[in-house]
Amino acid sequence: MEHFECPVCEELTPHEILKSKESKKHAKYIVKCLECNTIHEVEFSVKLKDVSVIISRYDESERKIIQLPMGEVVKVGEELEVDGERIEVTTIDTDDGKRVSSSKVDDIKTIWAKSLDIPKKLGISINDGRRTYSVYIFVPMDYVFEVGNVYRINNGFFRVKLIKAEKGHVKRDVAKNIKRVYADLIKPTRRYIDLTEYLPDIEEE
Repeated sequence: MEHFECPVCEELTPHEILKSKESKKHAKYIVKCLECNTIHEVEFSVKLKDVSVIISRYDESERKIIQLPMGEVVKVGEELEVDGERIEVTTIDTDDGKRVSSSKVDDIKTIWAKSLDIPKKLGISINDGRRTYSVYIFVPMDYVFEVGNVYRINNGFFRVKLIKAEKGHVKRDVAKNIKRVYADLIKPTRRYIDLTEYLPDIEEE
């Protein structure tokens, strides 16, 4: 429900949007006043603001300038599209130097984000009882990891004991939300999920 100026009531009243047509710079709505049931058109221009976006792709970052509608709210975790690339907002810096989890476009200086169109570089810490070593794999962003599952990389088998995600420790999550996976080395078993294909090329040679 939105509030618009009603031509019959001659004041700002609650409306139901029946039909909408929007572009980056223009919006046109067919709306119904919930006070008097009058149906009418509402048309207005959208003001845009240039916002700096820093997109992270593994160890490299790229800065781009995008235009976002004034008045809209951007939140951490929200997905945006920049030049055809899907990104996820990770941090928002405002014009007054604050780092926030959400903000109106009017107050945003920089959006930090990670690309969702590349595989997730995921670190796995594997303990063999004496020492812990790390392996990095590149899996699809929607690849699911679960505590208790057995995985294999080359000739090594391990069982996941802990998943550290963006929101804390979890039992199950998709790769894009996971910071690190912790596991214990186990003996070879018949039931496992093979991750060998997700090793970087340099390790497969």
